[in-house]
Amino acid sequence: MEFDRAQLKRSVKLSMKGTSPKPMLVALLFIVVVSAGTWLLNTVLGGLLTMGAAGNFSQLYLYFLQRGYEIEEAMEQAVLAFFSQGPGNIFSAVVGGGVLSILISLWQSTMNVGYEGYALSMVRNENPPLGKIFGALPLIGPVVLTRLLTGLFIFLWSLLVAVVYVALLAAGMVLAALADSVALVIPAVLIAIAVLVLGIIWVSVRYVLVDYVLLDKGLYGLDAIRESKRLMRGNIAKCYILQLSFFGWYLLMAAIIYGGIIMAVIPMVGAVASGGSGGWVAASGFALLVIAAVVVGAVVLSLWLKPYVTGSMAKFYDWACGAADGGHGGPAFSGGPDGSWGGPTDYKWSTGAGSGTGMGPISGNGGSTPPPPRPPKPKDDPWN
Repeated sequence: MEFDRAQLKRSVKLSMKGTSPKPMLVALLFIVVVSAGTWLLNTVLGGLLTMGAAGNFSQLYLYFLQRGYEIEEAMEQAVLAFFSQGPGNIFSAVVGGGVLSILISLWQSTMNVGYEGYALSMVRNENPPLGKIFGALPLIGPVVLTRLLTGLFIFLWSLLVAVVYVALLAAGMVLAALADSVALVIPAVLIAIAVLVLGIIWVSVRYVLVDYVLLDKGLYGLDAIRESKRLMRGNIAKCYILQLSFFGWYLLMAAIIYGGIIMAVIPMVGAVASGGSGGWVAASGFALLVIAAVVVGAVVLSLWLKPYVTGSMAKFYDWACGAADGGHGGPAFSGGPDGSWGGPTDYKWSTGAGSGTGMGPISGNGGSTPPPPRPPKPKDDPWN
């Protein structure tokens, strides 16, 4: 079953256009909810868990700043004063801060899984409601267990990859020394780096569908990990290239931000050099306009990229299910009244002309007649 990255991404854009409420508004709501929850945890639980130690350190730091200390000196004096208050204060700060970090991580991770569920419903054209982003909260136990095990496996495999990298590097150095040839060092280093990069890609990408498996098939823990590995068998390069294909958008965002900063700073530098107050006022006004335009542009692009990128990975999950299961995806992520995620979705994947977008059910005579020749494949993103 052929994989067509551009058609997959184009079908996600079509799903985004046909979804109501608009995915950009849902992305905005998601970011606001996650940020507000993180702020509440920091504000409400931060003081309780750290016994006020974090706030005490902030007060000490501000105190030394007000006394006229430089930033580095104020930080140094605050640290010394904080440690002088005894081991109990330090213990509260370390343990309480660690617990608070874990709680915040659990909140953000669970909400991210819920958003992936929303994206899966979106690309299946189920018109998911706003509440879909909270769909993983009832599953917080399986989510936490699965993510902990996934992180553990990624760490252990990454450790093995690092050991292999060091061993190859050391072997290359030894061979170069025995052969008394510095020229052997360069290929040895390049081979070791290639193994390291490919190993990291392999380790990280093979578990990328774990969250979708958890939500869509009801598997969690080791079962979800095994299923993700099964679906990714032979598809790691396809998935990584799909992820890499969004690099241009992030590059565009960086160009908007840094280009805007440069455009805002250059007139102000010129105004300072000229020494005129009128020029400084005009340059400041222009800089504010540029910064406002940059903020608006970056926010809009981020809100559009969020459902686009996540939806593309959700669509890849559906494609992987179809490829692994003979053309049939997993159960639809629809959240029925019985608590399940819904009934079956019988995707028959094709890139032929009979499928419209190239990523949906095959229509017509079941594929017994060869499809007509395809026109040149259109691009989705400009660099595809």
